[in-house]
Amino acid sequence: MLRTASLIALGIAICIAGSDAGAVTQSGAVTQPKNTKVETRKSKADDRRYRRGFNQGVTRTDQLDSAQLQGIRKRMIGHRKVSYRELQLLADRGDGLAALYVAKRLSTNPAHNADTIHYYTIACTTGRAGAVAPLARQLKSASDGVSKVRLDQAEATLLQHAARRNPVAIDALVKFYAAGEPFGTNPQEAERLRREAAKGGDSKVALDLAIAMISEGLLDEDEKSEARRYLEIAEKSPELSVKTVAAAVLRQLDAAPVNPIEVSQ
Repeated sequence: MLRTASLIALGIAICIAGSDAGAVTQSGAVTQPKNTKVETRKSKADDRRYRRGFNQGVTRTDQLDSAQLQGIRKRMIGHRKVSYRELQLLADRGDGLAALYVAKRLSTNPAHNADTIHYYTIACTTGRAGAVAPLARQLKSASDGVSKVRLDQAEATLLQHAARRNPVAIDALVKFYAAGEPFGTNPQEAERLRREAAKGGDSKVALDLAIAMISEGLLDEDEKSEARRYLEIAEKSPELSVKTVAAAVLRQLDAAPVNPIEVSQ
């Protein structure tokens, strides 16, 4: 039998890490240092491609209908001092960057969990990938005060990011659907997301799926072929730990037995 126990132990050490974004002062005003990266995309071109298809909300100052709001936004993007209330005015009109700053400020107080989720959701809905990880963290501890409407909106935007193969969104949704909180149990959707992520080139998810399939027992040659495809994806990973485990499992895959299940008539 394939030595899956040791391989699984190695695979457990492999995880997906998300990063937070932005910084907010503890005073009544919010500042954005010029060298602060609010999102973690590789380049502006990557960011534009990623956000294509999202309702990006307010992205230009001239989209705002008053001189007051335009002045606030000019100060915000010019890295000048903006009050919390002023940022909230922008966020409530669909400015994803302002929503990200508002959510960051609110997240310092667990009592504001419902509002924090609301503003991170606005930021995510405009296509800001940097808001996905903090939204997922807030949803892990979602209070009873979070309305179903807000939870539905949060789930919808995470699914949008998952459709773009965002590994943080996929990982969060898989865990939420497995746990049943805060969106309810949905094992079929969790499995679909994992397989789509693997087929899309997510080497960590691909390795996870292959090891799970082999440890649970391969039912037929089709399943063995599927496991092999996942391992071949994982073997191309830039991460040495993933590549090493995938190569080791792949070399021994042909020795893994197929255990068909007989179904009585």
